[in-house]
Amino acid sequence: MGGKWIGLFPLICVVLMIVSLFLPIIHVVFDIPAIPLTIEGDLMPIGGGLMDEMDPYIALDPNIERLQNAFFILGIVFAVFFGLDALLTFINAIRVMTGSKELEKARKKWLTGGISKIISQIVFFLVLTYYITDNLADSGVIFTFIIGWGMIITMVTGGILIFAWILAKIAD
Repeated sequence: MGGKWIGLFPLICVVLMIVSLFLPIIHVVFDIPAIPLTIEGDLMPIGGGLMDEMDPYIALDPNIERLQNAFFILGIVFAVFFGLDALLTFINAIRVMTGSKELEKARKKWLTGGISKIISQIVFFLVLTYYITDNLADSGVIFTFIIGWGMIITMVTGGILIFAWILAKIAD
């Protein structure tokens, strides 16, 4: 049955999603001129990085603890989302490769999964750029960030799933 090989693309995506759990989502720099203090680090989905950098400064400013909690929750959400998504994508790919699931249903999941990955990263970027930066500016905190490899790999994963959808459509 042609088309079983297409299940390899989602398996590649699963590997990339797992790898992205260990890579920084963004590199963040907080500059608090009132103290004066600069905190810099990577936001990691499974902890460490920026969270560890903020610990010594919590007593200096209550905003730092709020930021730490917000980024901690954000990291957990990313880890849970990536983990569940990787598991479901893996199950879906195996079903296609073993022939126990028709390619048409899998194809739709790949398209929606790929689009949702790309859109979620764009929304995350826009929220960081506009909402968080503006709110922090009101409290005197200067916030800058650089997109990390975890975010880039997520967008690439979305593109691979959309590519798998195109190949599955051709193979069907």
